[in-house]
Amino acid sequence: MNPDNKTIFYHYLQQIRPLEADQRMPQFQSYLDILLEINQGINLISRKTPAELYWTQHFLDSISLLECLDLAGKKVLDFGSGGGLPGIPLKLLEPSCSIVLLDSVAKKVNALKQMIQHLELTDISAVWSRLEDYAVLKDRPAFDLIVCRAVALEDRYLGPLRLLLAPGGKLAIYKSHNISDLDGIKTELLMQKEDEILGLRRFYAIERKDLIRQS
Repeated sequence: MNPDNKTIFYHYLQQIRPLEADQRMPQFQSYLDILLEINQGINLISRKTPAELYWTQHFLDSISLLECLDLAGKKVLDFGSGGGLPGIPLKLLEPSCSIVLLDSVAKKVNALKQMIQHLELTDISAVWSRLEDYAVLKDRPAFDLIVCRAVALEDRYLGPLRLLLAPGGKLAIYKSHNISDLDGIKTELLMQKEDEILGLRRFYAIERKDLIRQS
């Protein structure tokens, strides 16, 4: 009999965080519970997705980035956070990082604030703003890492992303088959894997200076 999705996630946690897996599972369960509850009223994640698939399609996928990047002590921006993905799963596994969850939809940001409070997370905030507006704030932070899981890398985002990254900072972007939005941009393939759970998954890093599209 094949293991269920929660068990698959737990086994993955044991692989990448063997000393923390038992401690983190209740936190992820609590996150799942509040996410499902809020999603009934606000469409953060497709309601066609069965709850059990959240464990693999969203939680496992989100934390896979930790296989190729160290977030310890980093200032991180989750651009287009939506339901807190990948930012909240990353924060749960790497509490020492500081994270801003950025989304342009007010209802989603209010939902993110509820999740943060429910999970009793610290050094994490949810901000309602377009990326372009957030990047030109006088007191804007400088991030070591910007993560982007479900947003295409349009030209209008390149300048704001450069402004928000600290010197030496990087954009980390989650991709599968379609990488056409990366055309003309110098990227580094951090990791590529393919399995029956998530299919093809690729993680690219783009340095601050390379957030320019060459024609």
